[in-house]
Amino acid sequence: MAAVMYWWRQRRHRCGCGCDDATLKAKAASSFVLNPTRVEVVSACLWKCAMAASEEKSGFKRPSLLSHVVNLRRRISPPLPENSMGNLIWIASAQPMAKHDRLGLLDLVGQVREGISKINSDFVKKLLGDERSSVILKSLKRIEEFGSKDGVDYFGFTSWCGPVFMNLIVLMETRNGDGIDAWVTLDEEEMAILENAIWSS
Repeated sequence: MAAVMYWWRQRRHRCGCGCDDATLKAKAASSFVLNPTRVEVVSACLWKCAMAASEEKSGFKRPSLLSHVVNLRRRISPPLPENSMGNLIWIASAQPMAKHDRLGLLDLVGQVREGISKINSDFVKKLLGDERSSVILKSLKRIEEFGSKDGVDYFGFTSWCGPVFMNLIVLMETRNGDGIDAWVTLDEEEMAILENAIWSS
C-alpha cells in the first residue's frame, strides 16, 4: 500500500498518551530519566503507538527496532558550531527489552535515552580516531543483526532533517520553539490504526 504522511503538532493536539507537552514530559519522568527531553518523550510515545498499531494489524506482537539520527556537532569535544558544513551524524538505536504488554512510556523513554546517550564524546573520539573502522562496523552490525531478522518492525527517527521513507518519524522543533512537529510515514492501514490510537487514548 502507498505510504501516507501524517502531521501531528504536539503543542496543539494530544499525543498518544492524551497529554499536552508539559504534562507528557512530567508523566515520562522517572528515577532513571529525571528530566526527559521533548524529543525523547515524543519518540517514545510514537514508538509505543506504532508498535500497538503493528500488533493490531498483524494479530501478534512483533519485535521492534528504533533508530535515531544523532547530530554529532554538539558531541564532539570541543563542540562544533551548528552551522558547520558536512554530514556530521550517526545512528543511535534502541529495542524493547520486555514484551510489549509490559512496556510503558517510562520504559521506552529510558530505552530511547540509553540508545542516544551511547553516542557521546568518547564514542565520537573513537569514530574520528584510529579505531573508527572497528567502531563503525560494531555499531552498524548491532543494528543490522537485529533489524534484518524476519518479522522485525523498524522505525527510523530524525529530529532535524531526513527524506521520506516508510516507517520514518521526523521530529522538528516548531518555528517559535514551543513545541514539536512530528511527521510520520506508515502504510495506509497502520496509519489509520495509529491515528485512532493517538486521538482515542
